[in-house]
Amino acid sequence: MERRNFLKSMALTTGSMAMFPMMANASMIKPSKGEKIPRGMVTLYFEFRIMGKYKDNLIEEVNRYLKVLKKKKGFLSLSLKNMVGDSTMVKNFPTELKGVLKSAYFDASKEGTLPLFYSLFIRFNNYHDLTSSETTKWFSKLISKYGKLSENYHEGVYTTVSAGDRGHIYTTKSEIEHFLKHQKDKPINRYLTVNNHVSIYSKDKNIFNKKSTSLLKVAQNTFRPAKGDFDYNPKFKVGIPGSYQNLHYRKAVTTEILQGAFSDNGKTHYLFHGVWESVYDHENSHIDPRFRADVMKIFPYIIQGPNEPFYETIVLNNN
Repeated sequence: MERRNFLKSMALTTGSMAMFPMMANASMIKPSKGEKIPRGMVTLYFEFRIMGKYKDNLIEEVNRYLKVLKKKKGFLSLSLKNMVGDSTMVKNFPTELKGVLKSAYFDASKEGTLPLFYSLFIRFNNYHDLTSSETTKWFSKLISKYGKLSENYHEGVYTTVSAGDRGHIYTTKSEIEHFLKHQKDKPINRYLTVNNHVSIYSKDKNIFNKKSTSLLKVAQNTFRPAKGDFDYNPKFKVGIPGSYQNLHYRKAVTTEILQGAFSDNGKTHYLFHGVWESVYDHENSHIDPRFRADVMKIFPYIIQGPNEPFYETIVLNNN
C-alpha cells in the first residue's frame, strides 16, 4: 500500500470506518514544478495511526522532541491530538442523531482491535525554518518504531489563511504569528478539536479563501441564545452550553483555516481547524441557520469532503 493513502483503504476495507478523514494521496512537503515555497508562518501537519499499546511511548517521544524543537530557529508551537469520534451534523444526519458519534472511534478502539488515530501540528515561523529543523526526518524515524501499519501516514505543509478567537479575527502576518504562538487547547481544558478536511480545485483558491474567512467570522462570532431569541440572557455573552436536549451553543474557542501550501494534482487541500468547549457546542452551531447560510457559499467549490473527525489534545506547547 502506498504511504499516505491509508485512509482511503481503511474506509473501503472496514465499511464502518468511512468516518476517517479524506487525505491527500501524495506528500505535500515540497513544491512541485512551477510552485513557489510559501511566505510567512507554516504548519507541518501529520496524520497517522498506531496501535493503542504504543500511545504512552508516542507521548514520551513527542515530549522529548519538544526539548529539541525549542532550540530550533523559528519554532512556534506544537499540538498532538488523539482522534475520538466524528461529527454527525456535518454529514447532515437527522437532528435526533446529533452527537451519536462523538466518541465512537475512541470507544471502539478500547477493545484493542483497532489502531488509534492522531494529528500532529508543528508550527514554524517560515518554510526555511521548517526544513532546516529536519522534523520530517525525526517523524519518519519515530513512526518506523511502531510497525508497517504506522509507516503509512499523511504529511503536509499548510499555511494559515485566517484565524480567530473570542476576541479577535487574525488575518495579517503579525496577527497570525501571535495566534500560532498562543494556542488555547491545553489538555487540562478537555476541549474538543475539529479538523474538517475539504479539497477544492487549485484555481479557486483566492475566492475560496475569501468566502471561507467569511464563514470563519460567522463561526467565531455566533452563539445561542442570541439577541432576539426568546430565551436570550445577556449574562451569557458567549452563549449557553449546548446539549442533546437543546440548540444552545457557546462561541468557538478558536478557529483556523489551513490551506495546503502545495497542490496535489490540481487540487488544494484544506483543514478547517476549530476548538470548542464541548461536542454539543460544535454540533449545535452547525444547526444554526446563520452558519448554514454561509456554508452554502463555499459548498460549490468543494470537490472532496467535508469530513470532520473529533480530537482531544494530549500534548500542547507554546514556545
